[in-house]
Amino acid sequence: MLVVAARVLVIEPNRIVRQGIRAELSGNGAEVVAEACNGEEALAAAAQHDPDVVLLDTKLPDLPAPEVCGALLERSPATAIIVLSTHGEEASVRALIESGARAYLLKDAEDLDLAGAIQRVLAGESVLHPRAAAALIDSRGKADEPKLSGQELKVLRLVADGLTNPEIGARLYLSRHTVKEYLSHAMRKLEVANRMEAVRKATELGLLDSVTPAAADDATSGPETLVYNESGAPIRSSDLRVTPLKIDQLRRLPKQE
Repeated sequence: MLVVAARVLVIEPNRIVRQGIRAELSGNGAEVVAEACNGEEALAAAAQHDPDVVLLDTKLPDLPAPEVCGALLERSPATAIIVLSTHGEEASVRALIESGARAYLLKDAEDLDLAGAIQRVLAGESVLHPRAAAALIDSRGKADEPKLSGQELKVLRLVADGLTNPEIGARLYLSRHTVKEYLSHAMRKLEVANRMEAVRKATELGLLDSVTPAAADDATSGPETLVYNESGAPIRSSDLRVTPLKIDQLRRLPKQE
């Protein structure tokens, strides 16, 4: 039997899962010093107990797991954080590894070995499930792609849906000025000069693949993306709207210099 001398904080919303983790680790000599079911409890427990290792679930009810991971390491950089997840999605793996997690394990893995993972991270190793490792490699291959915030993507999606800045502000409960700032930030990250090019490039990168136009004149089936309606020049750029156009048609449009 592998014996691991470590003080462990378990952050897991499900009580039964926490009990199972405690039972397994206790059988290997590790001490579960505290349990937490959300991010706020986790930060308080870490400050009180100063664990060697933190087992962190990715789905917390109050705070994003990467935010909790970063806060824990800011308080105690030597803490080894092991992520326990039900999936190995690229965005989740990348965000948590970039936040400082040393391991990313899948709960449903047949060969899940918590004690072994704890021993390895305390020895300075990184431990990634193969699916998580593959996702991380894929994400590094896309390192040059722009990273838009969630709010910037929301604004761009609504631009693509045909809404003006005032309409987007009303939808997201933001001022027109704030909407303009989010859109400006997105355009700068995408390295484009106007709203049309922002929608075009974001669509090409797959950032707006779930866009559903608010209204469409062309009811033909098939994948759609959006471009500006060039008829009826608006007074303000924030009043520009977009209309549906097929992807193959969009690709034939001349790019603006």
